[in-house]
Amino acid sequence: MAVFLSEEERSLVKSYLLLVYIQKKFDRDAKSLEESNQLPSAGLYMEVIRSGMDRTNLLLSEVRRDLRSHNLRLYEIDQSPTHVEAQILCSGHHGTFQLGITEFHQEANERMRAYLGLSPVPAVHTPSSYEDQGSPHPATVSNNTKLREPSRYSGYRPYRTGTLG
Repeated sequence: MAVFLSEEERSLVKSYLLLVYIQKKFDRDAKSLEESNQLPSAGLYMEVIRSGMDRTNLLLSEVRRDLRSHNLRLYEIDQSPTHVEAQILCSGHHGTFQLGITEFHQEANERMRAYLGLSPVPAVHTPSSYEDQGSPHPATVSNNTKLREPSRYSGYRPYRTGTLG
């Protein structure tokens, strides 16, 4: 029998997959920064990475708790060149959750920037896309707008935003 997940349950599964990936990536980055003795102020960078790891761990514990309350269990996670796939057990029924690899990596990078307290990366435009819209090239535009906080920009919707400060 197929597993039909609600929007909230799909959001939980997606958040879990992203948070586990981000946690591993932060851990790997911290280890390689510790092992390389090339930066004189590596402690500052380690502090930023540890801050991101703390936020990730907090969110991951909340998502795990909510997965248990929804009686969801992810028992196998595979990453291929085209997608990330999780096998799910929900109330005794098995199912599969898939997410395209491009979307997965894009959202993981957006979340990592937010967890590190960095500003979002603006959308990338090619010179031809500006001409198609009748806009001047961005090098000639003065942009004095204030950057929005990471948790409020479009495209970034963490499972819980209240814990990010």
